[in-house]
Amino acid sequence: MKTLNLPIELDFGYHTKEVKEPKRIYLLLHGYMLDGQFMLDVLNNYLPKDANIISPNGPYLVPYKKGKSFFPRYSWYFFDPVKKSFYINYDPAANLLKTMIDELNPDKLPITIIGYSQGGYIAPKIAELCEQVDTVIGMACVFRNERFIERDITYHQIHSKTDLVVGFKDSKEEFSKLTNSGKYIELENEGHKLNPTYFESLKNLL
Repeated sequence: MKTLNLPIELDFGYHTKEVKEPKRIYLLLHGYMLDGQFMLDVLNNYLPKDANIISPNGPYLVPYKKGKSFFPRYSWYFFDPVKKSFYINYDPAANLLKTMIDELNPDKLPITIIGYSQGGYIAPKIAELCEQVDTVIGMACVFRNERFIERDITYHQIHSKTDLVVGFKDSKEEFSKLTNSGKYIELENEGHKLNPTYFESLKNLL
């Protein structure tokens, strides 16, 4: 098969919540076929009130059909779990987020990245590129060590033993390879979907 490179322009939307004199920025990364508004809505009440929040949409539109209508949802990358290969890897989204952070954080405030599911997978790659990031927290995800360069920052994870979407064993094994690992919080029967137990665990971690 022959291919051509199409110069497609993508709109990159993001949601924010700002305060006066913020001490930190929280960058929230949603899961596959979700959006930034979702992460802002579910985590807003569990984050410190003295920080700015940035919650972007992934760069790739994934239309979601409900009834006869389609609704916009988003992705950070596309990976084929059967072929074990990427259609689109971490790099474009990570570089795009670096550009966004450089523009929205002129004061170089410290940044905590909180990524859920697919957003958690890509979070360490963004931290690799952005020097302002000092903490990465993944929820229901795997930090694939071969896909990012570890920095001298702190990495945490929150994961349920009964997650049927992202393997708990695989997640914990990859986390154990980190040099700068922080806390790995094990939940018992919470599955993959975010719920109050995930949220409270995150709040206690912060």
